[in-house]
Amino acid sequence: MKQRLAVIAGIVIVLIVLTGIFSPFLTPYTPDRPVTDQYDAKGINIASLTEWKVPVQGLMSDGTTVDAVPKLTAEAVKREVLRSAAGADGGIVLRAVTRGNTAVVLRSGDVSAVVEVGVSADARSPQLSQLFVQPLEAPLAIGDTVAAALSGVLTDGTRLANSEAVAKQAAAEGAGKEKKADNGFVTSDAAKAQEGLSYESLTPLVVGVTPEGEISANRNGTGIVKVSAGQTASLLIVPVGAGIAGGAEVQAPVLTALTLKESYASLEDLYKHQPPSERHPFGTDHANRDILSRIIAGTQQTLIIGFVSVFVGAAIGVLFGLLSGYYGGKLDMLITRGADILLSFPGMLLAIFVIAVLGPGTINVILAVATFTVPIFTRIVRGSVLSLKEMTYVEAARSIGVKDSVIIRRHIFPGTLSVIMIYLTMRIGSAILIGAGLSYLGLGADVTAPEWGAMLNAAKNNSSGLLFPILFPGLAILVTVLCFNILGDGLRDALDPKLKD
Repeated sequence: MKQRLAVIAGIVIVLIVLTGIFSPFLTPYTPDRPVTDQYDAKGINIASLTEWKVPVQGLMSDGTTVDAVPKLTAEAVKREVLRSAAGADGGIVLRAVTRGNTAVVLRSGDVSAVVEVGVSADARSPQLSQLFVQPLEAPLAIGDTVAAALSGVLTDGTRLANSEAVAKQAAAEGAGKEKKADNGFVTSDAAKAQEGLSYESLTPLVVGVTPEGEISANRNGTGIVKVSAGQTASLLIVPVGAGIAGGAEVQAPVLTALTLKESYASLEDLYKHQPPSERHPFGTDHANRDILSRIIAGTQQTLIIGFVSVFVGAAIGVLFGLLSGYYGGKLDMLITRGADILLSFPGMLLAIFVIAVLGPGTINVILAVATFTVPIFTRIVRGSVLSLKEMTYVEAARSIGVKDSVIIRRHIFPGTLSVIMIYLTMRIGSAILIGAGLSYLGLGADVTAPEWGAMLNAAKNNSSGLLFPILFPGLAILVTVLCFNILGDGLRDALDPKLKD
């Protein structure tokens, strides 16, 4: 089972190495530029994802509808989430600013409607979007009374068929709003919602209206009653007698309600921290750079730090180990005491000390990681040489006058290769982990570079509360280090059977 895992780990490592080598050709986006700067080249229309032209029409008192609603305005409850602007051909265009949900109040004169917009967020509980008052079938006579018949539509498209359902919905929305006092917690007018329904006569001389919605005719003319529910409002035209108001005939149709083909839109925040999607499988970071592209590009730099630092440290450590184990004496004591001193420090602490002396930078990170690798290989190779130099073939070579340098190079060093290969593989994983740790602490390479540890550092400082900017670079480090450790463990069992459990 262990050997099978080692083979799988080896295959994964080969894929990671190939990814590092060909990373410039594999990144779907340029890793150091915001993705929005690259969308045009990829045929992605940003406006279609971040803007919504509200499909609003006006319902007139004669039953007709108009596309060009006069003096139409829009106000978002949360202005930090959404901005509104006039469209090129009229109407209202809503533009996403940042993630969140907000209601938008559309208003023209005394009538209003509500749309809900989610920007990279799920929809909230549906609220009243459109309010309609059924027109009267015939003019009233003076003294007549009539009750307003209402219907409505919620932001999720659900229809409310009668006044009772509308009143219940409006009361629920009003109860759900926090009532702020004048002690510093006052919401904007657009955010205030009334509890239940409210009725107001805009022509009190012609018609009156009770709080329960009962309309009474007072004199001849054309009465107008405003009905409000939450943040929506509509008008009811009430003709009384001859339909004369203030001595002037009302002939032009009056806007009574706003109608919407759609009352909910889902937009995207494309300017930072895009969540994982088909377009960006790992999402984007605080600078709106594609995380997948940065992980792929960072593979090269991460592997360079791991491989180069271990090979440099191993080369120096193997040399010291060969000299110490073969010659012994004062040289052995000097080298082993030096190795013991270095090994007395934790690897990360020793690397931090080296960086503190040399300063940050990729080359200095490699030197820092190599520094704590040297004593490990020195001790391992020295122990192997102490046993190899007592072998018969070494004694025979020494007895016939073969030079020490030749004996070390041809007879002793080849005997240490198996143990060197084992620990070389295992130390690469540790070196990658130490290098990423230094970058995470801000002691590594350029903090803007696509290196896995630097990505974790940037996510820690700029992406608090979000999981994916930290998750994917962390998984890249975990998988790479784990595969190197498993491969090294498998090589140990294959090359040195005596070390098997």
